[in-house]
Amino acid sequence: MVSCRLLFTDLGGERRFASIVAKRLESLGALTQGDRRAGPSLSAYNYDSVYGKKALMVMYRGIMEQELLPVVPPGCSSDKPDTSQEFIMKAKAALVSVGIVRDTVLGNGMDRGKLSGRIIDSDMHDVGRFLNRLLGLPPEIQNRLFELFVSILDLLIHNARIEGNLDSGIIDMKANFIELQGTPKKVHVDQMSGASTVLFTFSVDRGVTWEAANAMLGEKQKDGLVCSNDGFYESKREWLGKRHFILVFESAASGMFKIVRPPVGESVREMSLSELRNKYRKLSSLEKARSGWEDEYEVSSRQCMHGPNCKVGIYCTVGKRVQEVYVLGGIILPVWGTIEKALSRQARQSHKRLRVVRLETTADSQRIVGILVPSGAVESVLEDLAWGQDIDD
Repeated sequence: MVSCRLLFTDLGGERRFASIVAKRLESLGALTQGDRRAGPSLSAYNYDSVYGKKALMVMYRGIMEQELLPVVPPGCSSDKPDTSQEFIMKAKAALVSVGIVRDTVLGNGMDRGKLSGRIIDSDMHDVGRFLNRLLGLPPEIQNRLFELFVSILDLLIHNARIEGNLDSGIIDMKANFIELQGTPKKVHVDQMSGASTVLFTFSVDRGVTWEAANAMLGEKQKDGLVCSNDGFYESKREWLGKRHFILVFESAASGMFKIVRPPVGESVREMSLSELRNKYRKLSSLEKARSGWEDEYEVSSRQCMHGPNCKVGIYCTVGKRVQEVYVLGGIILPVWGTIEKALSRQARQSHKRLRVVRLETTADSQRIVGILVPSGAVESVLEDLAWGQDIDD
């Protein structure tokens, strides 16, 4: 068994190296959960996660005074607001010095001496860049900025845990329609226990019909919860000769918007107002929105977003609405290594990682937990499990 120890000093910027190592080990399938000898799980050092990206955005918006920081900055006191304001000025100057805050202007009049500027959209979620730039700062402000980032990250994770939304390592596959196709196939029998490993094939439809999308907007309007930026949008640029259509709702996070797409439903990543306005234009014509939405919904049932000439072919699922999903269930532990080895030979990096998923069929609410097998890897995995032998269903 390989033993890994992450060693670093208490300088905030050096956590970048731990973050890179932790993320790489996680991508290779390294596990520490459940091992009494292990320290914190690798996720404790992988700052470049969904929560890490969100924490960075919240911190940047707080430092740029676009919204209030959700925590008291390190070395400051809630009883002395001036200490927080002084920290924000120092933090902003530090971010200017390392090129994260751009187009800076020194204020006049009542804002005399006050720095203002902007952080570009691509930097707002770039944790790696933030940790890298920290290394160019003096230790005192470097550590205070990192402590602020971690405090916000801890708060977001704490809130997600309370709300029951914390990622437990099992991926819940969400879709508008999930159906089990045929009878699960027995693909391996454990000689010790006699228990079977079975292959489930599901038909998954992730899309949102025009009627459903329009109903979502109607519900918001009826409840009086619609903001001026909510509604249907089309992309400013064409992709393979077509424009893409989205439905937009204001998020609970200030200045952020939830995105619903015809082929895949609600996106995990929210979009800032500046990014939305840069990439999309709002539609005033409901008929144009309907026509574009229905066309994209229909086309995505047959092909991925890369079109009919996609290099990956039928195995590409990016932006594809209807797809077959393969899951290995039953007894898994004895064949875990075999599956891992088969996946490691796959050409695409995203197909190499073992992922545990949970699905629930729409019609009869049957719940299945197992290992997701990419469609392009099914044949290789089954060969390694000796599926070629005569195994009765």
